[in-house]
Amino acid sequence: MARRRLDTHLALVFGVTITLALAGIIVVVNNRAAAIVEDATTALFASMAGESRSHIDKNFNTLDVLVQVFAADPQLNAPDEAARMSVLDRFRTVMDSLPFTSAIYVGYTNGDFLLLRHLTSDVARRNLQAGEDAAYLLQVVEQDGPTPQASFTFLDGALRKVGELQRPGFSFDPRQRPWFIEAMSVSEPILTRPYRFFATAESGVTIAQQLESGRGVIGIDLSLADLSSELRRMKSTPSTEIVIADQAGWVLAASNPVAALPQSFDGPPRRSSGASAAMPDIVPDMLRAVRGSGTEDHSAIVRERGQSWMMHVAPLRSGPWTFAMAVAMPHDEIIAGVRRLVATLGWISLAFILFVVVAIRLTARAVSRPLMAIAGEAEAMQAFNFRDEPGVVRSSVAEIDTLSRAIRNARLTIQRFIEIGRTLAAERDPERLMQRLLTETTNLTGAEAGLILLSEDSGKSYSAVVYRPDAVVAPDEGYDGETEMQTRAQRLDAGAGSFARRLVNALQRSSVSHVDVKPAEQDPFFAGLTAGLPLKPDELLRYSVIPLRNRGNETMGALVLINRVGEHETVSDDSLDLARALSGNAAVAIETTLLLKSRKALLDAVIRMIAQATDAKSPYTNGHCQRVPILTHALVQAACEAREGPSADFHLSPDEWEAVDVAAWLHDCGKLTTAEYVIDKATKLETIWNRIHEVRMRFELLKAKADTEYWKGVAEGGDAAGLRAARDATWRELDEEFAFVADCNLGGEFMEPAKIERLKRIAARRWTRTLDDRLGISTGESQRFGDAPAPTLPVEEPLLADKPQHIVPHFRNELDEQERKAGFAMKRPAVRLDLGELHNLSIPRGTLTEEERYEINRHVTRSILMLEALPLSGALTKVPEFAGGHHERMDGKGYPRGLTRDQMSPVARMMAIADVFEALTAGDRPYKKAKTLSEAIAIMGAMKRDNHLDPELLDLFLTCGHWRDYARRYLRPEQIDEPDIAAVLAIRPNARTAPLDMASA
Repeated sequence: MARRRLDTHLALVFGVTITLALAGIIVVVNNRAAAIVEDATTALFASMAGESRSHIDKNFNTLDVLVQVFAADPQLNAPDEAARMSVLDRFRTVMDSLPFTSAIYVGYTNGDFLLLRHLTSDVARRNLQAGEDAAYLLQVVEQDGPTPQASFTFLDGALRKVGELQRPGFSFDPRQRPWFIEAMSVSEPILTRPYRFFATAESGVTIAQQLESGRGVIGIDLSLADLSSELRRMKSTPSTEIVIADQAGWVLAASNPVAALPQSFDGPPRRSSGASAAMPDIVPDMLRAVRGSGTEDHSAIVRERGQSWMMHVAPLRSGPWTFAMAVAMPHDEIIAGVRRLVATLGWISLAFILFVVVAIRLTARAVSRPLMAIAGEAEAMQAFNFRDEPGVVRSSVAEIDTLSRAIRNARLTIQRFIEIGRTLAAERDPERLMQRLLTETTNLTGAEAGLILLSEDSGKSYSAVVYRPDAVVAPDEGYDGETEMQTRAQRLDAGAGSFARRLVNALQRSSVSHVDVKPAEQDPFFAGLTAGLPLKPDELLRYSVIPLRNRGNETMGALVLINRVGEHETVSDDSLDLARALSGNAAVAIETTLLLKSRKALLDAVIRMIAQATDAKSPYTNGHCQRVPILTHALVQAACEAREGPSADFHLSPDEWEAVDVAAWLHDCGKLTTAEYVIDKATKLETIWNRIHEVRMRFELLKAKADTEYWKGVAEGGDAAGLRAARDATWRELDEEFAFVADCNLGGEFMEPAKIERLKRIAARRWTRTLDDRLGISTGESQRFGDAPAPTLPVEEPLLADKPQHIVPHFRNELDEQERKAGFAMKRPAVRLDLGELHNLSIPRGTLTEEERYEINRHVTRSILMLEALPLSGALTKVPEFAGGHHERMDGKGYPRGLTRDQMSPVARMMAIADVFEALTAGDRPYKKAKTLSEAIAIMGAMKRDNHLDPELLDLFLTCGHWRDYARRYLRPEQIDEPDIAAVLAIRPNARTAPLDMASA
């Protein structure tokens, strides 16, 4: 059912009544005026028919006489070349005096043809390519021999030749034309059906007469353009259609050019029926009426495509020919004048109606306007649109004024309810959530104070969050006197006191319950909460307990509102209903935030457990994963606090801070997959144990062999002194060589080529092995021997060797497959490990082979893959990028992806600085000495110059001073000195980098 405003409804009722009365008057006027117009239309049609008949008589009778005159002309009956110009001159005279004559021609029974065409049509001149001085076209066809000869000559107004038209291959035989055939069959003049002339594209007919000699036919083309123009002039309305056609329905002339003859001039010459689809819709009906018109005038009403037409048909005669004229006028246009009269009356009536409606509407508006304002507020409430403040609606009608206040209060209540729900849904911290809930609930209900009790120990005790607005309370043992809300660690034992027991019993109920108590009967905790309230001696306090139930419908606590009972009571039953409705969402929100907090605590514990496990793998990197987060956090905090420089716009949301912490703690989690002996490799020959002991034993065997040879020589009677000297010399040489090998094993200095050559000479010494080296080994070691046969014992071997079994191949695992697909820039060595003794002792610098260094470096790729495999969301999706960039360089020469500075986020660049500083100053690395602060910062300055570290962020790290706090806490006293910070700040990178884009964080 349609709904209307009150003022609209009243105006509509009175307006409709007046409108019906005036409409009756207008209908009577309309009918009478329409009858008068129809009578005038009939008289107009008679006049139009008379004009058309006069025009047809003028044209057709004249040409009929001319045809008969030309048919009797001796010069045309006996064609002669010499008389041709005289004939053409007469043709020209006729066409000059009768502009509607298009062409005059004569065709003979022997096939000859003579035509003079008046070039008055622009279409004809264009089609025939006539020059500007050409007025006529002379066409002559002579049957001379087997092939007729045709010529086309342009003549000026004096019939002088001015040009020719070339039509090669043109073939024309007048004897085959319909006008020739029809005229030769009768003795009187004939009139062709209307058709479009080939040269002029005009609609017309041909009047033809057989020559008296019977040797040919004279023809005159009559253009009907003037007749059609005259019909268009006769149109009394824009849409009026006038058609003159013969009794067969062939259009002679029409007011609509499309209906006259729908055929282009350059198409094949053919006749067209008036029922062509290109005609106006009413024309076919007019032609049907013409075909059945007979000899009497008649009229009819025709409907075509939903439109009514008034049609008149009248016969027209001209000489021997009979035509009919049809006029169709749209009924709407005929009575247009009537309608204008009616419209004028309608406007006058409308003005009167509007005056009455406006008067009534203004009268009713005073009542309806307040109602509309109230309805607007109700619709806004329905759409949850609380952006605009509701206006104060006042009305002299008491009922409307009461409704306005009720709607306004409901709007404010719903708005507060929605805001509280939005806050509850968005808040993640349980304490802040409960504080906000208490604030909103006490304000919404008008309570004096409030608290939230949360069940602990399966309901045996409860923790409390309390709220006291606008009151200062003296401290006591239960309440600390703060005026703002606070989270209390206070535990309420359900059996501790009578009042506490009553509250606990109340919150176990399913509905709102009240506990009334005198101030003196409260437990100390509640006495401190309500102290300071302006209570009278006999006034009671009411604790309204609203249970909080979780998703499992279990009681998890209660929302308690405290109010005075009596004349000052402000908490109504309606307010409690609202609080109870709010408690359901509050319980779910509290449960959710507590669950999220516990899950986050679990995640943080797991993250730290992984970091601690990574550090615990090695005594030499112990604490690295725990110290890097401290440095990273300090540098990120300094960037957030910066108010000028490249970091001025840098800031992080709480979620992004969480991502930074997770990335910092897990930046080396990939080391869990790296073998301990590779991480802890302190000497070159170290694997799971230091193989220098095995080498030492070989030297011991060589020394024992020298001693044995000495005693054997003595026993055989040799020179004891000489043999002893040789033995001692061998021992000294072996001692020196072993000392050199042992020194090479430490990897402290750069291995020069001379040292490597000496190492190779020492390795060439031979020692005798008498035991099978394939006994007591693992399956993996046995597989590395391959199919090579065991040598016959005893066998001499080099003192130091790179054996095939020292090569440890890669083994297939899922992380390797993921690394290949990830597209890291690090080049993978051909083998997993090369344990060759000479290969390891020849390491140029440090203790790691290329393969072992790859194993160490790939901890970053493993970290990235492990972190990307986690179901991270939101800001945590940045964790793999933050953690995986701490070994990249600003110049793109780092690993694992070879990123440049612009391809890294600021946090990843900060973590790289923290990682380098911790590594340089760490005192637990076996392969290097811990650097002092000045040494470490000087090295980092060189790394700044070489575009290894981000220059702007390194400057920020040095100027913020957090590294000093770190040094005092984690560095040894002898490492702490005063570095030259100014010198490092003055260093400029070798190649300038792009400005720091903090937005990428």
